[in-house]
Amino acid sequence: MKNTLVNGKFTNLISINDRGFQFGDGVFRTFVCKNGKIPHFSQHYKKLKNDAKIIGIKIPKKDDLLTDILKVCNQTSVKVVKVIITRGNSSRGYMYNRSIKPNIVIQSYDFDHKRLIQNQKGVLVESAYFPIDKNIISELKHLNRILNVLALANKKGDIIDRIFLDRKNRVIEGAYHCIFFRKKSKFTLPSNQGSGLIGVSRQLLIDYLTKNNVPFDFQSIHYDKVNCYQEMYLMNSVYGVIPVKKYDDICFNINSEITSELNTRLNFDYAQK
Repeated sequence: MKNTLVNGKFTNLISINDRGFQFGDGVFRTFVCKNGKIPHFSQHYKKLKNDAKIIGIKIPKKDDLLTDILKVCNQTSVKVVKVIITRGNSSRGYMYNRSIKPNIVIQSYDFDHKRLIQNQKGVLVESAYFPIDKNIISELKHLNRILNVLALANKKGDIIDRIFLDRKNRVIEGAYHCIFFRKKSKFTLPSNQGSGLIGVSRQLLIDYLTKNNVPFDFQSIHYDKVNCYQEMYLMNSVYGVIPVKKYDDICFNINSEITSELNTRLNFDYAQK
């Protein structure tokens, strides 16, 4: 099965003048397609559209994009799908003609079930070696991910993610995942301080906790206070909710019941198969 679609055609070629390649000028989403269905596709599309709008890129209509996505998936397996939308092709320099058309790249990959099973036993994370700063695109899923690349450079194989802190030593997010904590029966999410991504999985968790009257709050969590929490979790739209057993030298409890419940309630149930 062909797994790459560029502007509606099966190919893995794109112009070297593409602004995503030249400048990271674009946005993207990564999510799962299970047996031809995409959990939370409306939310993913909304995030993609909003991020693109902020930087002035027009994306395809929802149904048109979904039709193309399903061309690189199938009805009997779990696939990881990445959708990239760049501003399009232009000549050298940052300026561009506003009439250029976006390039749409859709790719699918096999879902790593072995990694999933291992993750659910509890994972190791550590702090990134440099802080992140607030800027006008911090909350966007844009194509310039060089900070994430640098944060993960030389990472040991048993470390699943590295955690970003800001200059005030407050925990923000992982390079791959959003993060949250739990103490007794209360969940706590980092307030992010405008420095972190506002992603789909994080919003799904907030909506679920709110709707079901589960105690939670947002806190500016200083690194020195992380050890006050009993449980720590990673989460993204590919591998769902993942318990953390150790962050740097801080150990956490593994609550398999909570992990399983959240993955089911948030419709990440593919993350338990």
